[in-house]
Amino acid sequence: MSDLARIEQLAALYGISGEYSDWAGNLVNVPTEYKIPVLEAMGVDTSSDDTITRSFQDKLLSEWGQLIAPVIVLTQGDSSIVTLNLTSKKLGARLKGTLELESGESLTLTIDTSKLETELVQTVEGVEYHRLIWHLPNDLSLGYHQLFLKERTLRAETLVVVAPATCHEPKELAQGKKIWGSSVQLYTIRTEHDWGMGDFSSLKYLATELADQGANIIGLNPIHALYSANPHHCSPYSPSSRNFINPLYLDVTATADFQENEIAQKKFADKGFQEMLSQSREAEFVDYPMVAHLKYDFLELLFEHFTTQHLETDSNRASEFKKYCESRGDSLRRYAVYEAIYAHYKAIDFNNWGWPCWEKGFQQHNSNVVSEFASQNQHKVTYFMYLQWLAEIQLADAQKAALDAGMLVGIYRDLAVGVDSGGSDVWCNPDGYSLNAGAGAPPDAVAPQGQNWGLPPFNPLILKQQKYAPFIEMVRANMSHCGALRIDHVMGLLRLWWCPKGKTADYGTYVYYPLADLLGIIKLESIRHKCLVFGEDLGTVPPEIEKTLPPALFYSNEVVLFECLGDYFTLPESFKSVALTCVSNHDTPTFKAWWECMDLDLRHHLGIYDKSKTESEKVNRHNEKKALLRTMIESGEAPWGMNPDDMSTMTFSRDLFEKLHYFLARTASRIVTIQLEDILHVETPVNIPGTSEEYPNWRRKLTGNLEDIFSSGENQALFQNISIIRTD
Repeated sequence: MSDLARIEQLAALYGISGEYSDWAGNLVNVPTEYKIPVLEAMGVDTSSDDTITRSFQDKLLSEWGQLIAPVIVLTQGDSSIVTLNLTSKKLGARLKGTLELESGESLTLTIDTSKLETELVQTVEGVEYHRLIWHLPNDLSLGYHQLFLKERTLRAETLVVVAPATCHEPKELAQGKKIWGSSVQLYTIRTEHDWGMGDFSSLKYLATELADQGANIIGLNPIHALYSANPHHCSPYSPSSRNFINPLYLDVTATADFQENEIAQKKFADKGFQEMLSQSREAEFVDYPMVAHLKYDFLELLFEHFTTQHLETDSNRASEFKKYCESRGDSLRRYAVYEAIYAHYKAIDFNNWGWPCWEKGFQQHNSNVVSEFASQNQHKVTYFMYLQWLAEIQLADAQKAALDAGMLVGIYRDLAVGVDSGGSDVWCNPDGYSLNAGAGAPPDAVAPQGQNWGLPPFNPLILKQQKYAPFIEMVRANMSHCGALRIDHVMGLLRLWWCPKGKTADYGTYVYYPLADLLGIIKLESIRHKCLVFGEDLGTVPPEIEKTLPPALFYSNEVVLFECLGDYFTLPESFKSVALTCVSNHDTPTFKAWWECMDLDLRHHLGIYDKSKTESEKVNRHNEKKALLRTMIESGEAPWGMNPDDMSTMTFSRDLFEKLHYFLARTASRIVTIQLEDILHVETPVNIPGTSEEYPNWRRKLTGNLEDIFSSGENQALFQNISIIRTD
């Protein structure tokens, strides 16, 4: 067998795709040599014929040499079939089993393998293995159960996850109710009381005001933890940890410790501080270093107050804090230790970007050096735990305010597709990630070289060996204190485009993940948290996703500006029903910028497009505008005085904006959201994909305060009309 043929076999064993359909529907065959660095990123030795053969045998042995898989995910009511692997010499053995249910109940099982049907037979290193079909009890309750099997010389333990058939869906939506709301980048929000960026009090105010206007949902950007000691790292889609929250979203003055602390209150009232606060508040872009300086100075002061007045006196608040820490367990402590070490190294070297830059002993979270550091810096570690406690309190308070104001769903959170390689999640579980690869996207019309987001992907093999524990924790954390969860790039549950380190994205390939298992966990946590789930399924969507997610009540994500069909756009009644639909999102220009081609001019200004490309894109855009206008007119939402055949009439107007959003409100989608940017006719984007230093991504603020938005009679009429259309 040739070397390339061996690589092909090995890649197939590891779930590396050999072919895929590109954005235009063309079949693409992945060259064998592209698969080698991806195999190596998964920890597979391909350095010689011998190591390739050894790797192949090791992979087979890892699958067949275990009595039962480390984790099994079943759907309640479906088949309860699992498989057991036995050597031919062990066929006929009687196994004893114990199934410890999550409820505490225990079931005793006896398995006579002589009565089990053989599904497959495989010889590995001269040993014949039989895969036997076994049925677990088919009436198992939903949850996480522990199965123990043993025989004279065999022992096995596996996690049995029993999932529901679908995700949670509020009964009103299931009965056909159509709701609307707003999607926002939380940091962009301005109020009369913010400290230079939106915070959880801004969110609470927004929720109550929108609810009064008839809205039922508010969508957020990812609010994951970034790096407290490095406020320059501000992309919400490149977090340090997806399990914890960015403390910069805290409203300092809303904390109990501020209310109790006269020193903090006097400091806040100081004229010099108020001047800095005004400067931060009035800035066009979020000045994250300034905001961090203002907030963390106060939060450290509040923590000292909490320590002396509560922790040292063992008050009721101290008990609540300790209960919170116990509920988050070792994960919270490890995160806090990471933050403390990161701050230590950042103070020494500003360019220190994460754990790979640290001294060797500090690179392992469970090393003696790290334990000693944590012991010597316990106060600092507790401080970072305290910040998470406050953040969860304020987020929960915002969601409660939304529901109390009458919202059906309230807040929906956003789960980023990955984490930063130098951050807490990777440091705490380096084996779970493939650090020599970055998640991304294959070449398409927009990005001919593909996209490399630089986020190390989960290693699917290690993830299963870890019984999906990191994935379960991540889903639980992000379904807390909200009514819905948006999963960014939901296709990643099936496959992710891996870009080998040191290569451009077009040298990548897809790596497959256990879709059914991951989906089962999401469904189970969705039911338990009463959390609706959206899957961001924009772009090239494989048939497995289209077939699997809708029956599981994963809401789709549709964008009006992506629905051009040539001379017309998709009509409102033809939009998906089980979907969240919007006009545009954080990766696209605002509606005004799109209509007036400001995004194309900006790309030309930044050097992304040359003059010829800019002009050709403007021609395409004008055709799209005419198509959109025709469709709006046909659907009964004709902007006053506009004619698609007369370019001179096609100037952006408030009426055009409103009619487009009435068009949006008429769609069949059960949920629609509008952007505050579009209400304010903002002209600049919050993010330009494919840029880093060229544009201040994730920093642009709204151009008006929330107070002004909701006091506007025009906006109140807009909201009222949308509510009426949605109930028609």
